[in-house]
Amino acid sequence: MAQAQTLMATIEMRDNTIDAAQIPALAHDEAGVMAREELNRFLALVETLSGDDWQQPTDCTAWNVGDILAHQAGAYAGYASWSEFKRQVTAKAAPGQMMVDGMNERQLADRAGRTPDQLISELRAVGPKGIRTRQRLPWPLRKLPIPWGPPLGTTPVDYLTDLIYTRDTWMHRADICRAAGRPFIQTAEHDGRVVALVVRDLARKLADQLRGRTVVFDLTGAAGGRYRIGQMAEPTAILRMDVVEFNRLASGRIAAEAARAQGLVTVSGDRTFADQVLAATSVPY
Repeated sequence: MAQAQTLMATIEMRDNTIDAAQIPALAHDEAGVMAREELNRFLALVETLSGDDWQQPTDCTAWNVGDILAHQAGAYAGYASWSEFKRQVTAKAAPGQMMVDGMNERQLADRAGRTPDQLISELRAVGPKGIRTRQRLPWPLRKLPIPWGPPLGTTPVDYLTDLIYTRDTWMHRADICRAAGRPFIQTAEHDGRVVALVVRDLARKLADQLRGRTVVFDLTGAAGGRYRIGQMAEPTAILRMDVVEFNRLASGRIAAEAARAQGLVTVSGDRTFADQVLAATSVPY
């Protein structure tokens, strides 16, 4: 994490605005630190839950809070042993579903009937093992491009193992907090780096769509920041959002139209351009 902090401190800023193009990529060692921290935060959260909390619906409309816990236990178990990894990646998705849907369904089916306490115990056991396995993957394997299918497309293995798995746990922690009425604990060091990597992905996606224009995302909250995407000094539009709501939008949990209708985004500047950016604000989680 120290390397990323040093790099983040030296990237170009204008009026505390961070150039998204200069956000440093996630290093492999840093990924391990972030994964362990996020697992600990997730476990600390679910250990506060009881009773009806587990049945609360979430932004993941097919899942309640208990289902998210089962999914997380299954996701980490998938890297705790290679036999389990094979079982999950070979799970057949239903027609019209993505590969990841088949994996998720297998994770939940395997854990049907388990109590929350049993799932928490499993996650405590397999979580650190799964992270260690991901950290021990050799460099040639980590850099091997794999056609994952939507929404990842063809990306190196470590985009999934270093970045997406931790982002997934982070977003599901936010889902549970929202559903169960718990505070979402944020720090600039950990959660701010998670968010910066989301913005980095979004900047790469939007690069060919900006056509010389610039958008600034002004994200409020401890994990937020002011990020510029595009090279013009003066932004064409500024979008101000709570940092968690931004991630709900970018992860597909809320549509751009709903974000506008619910007053979750404040726009300054070119509103037509802002609407185009909002509609395109989507990255893998």
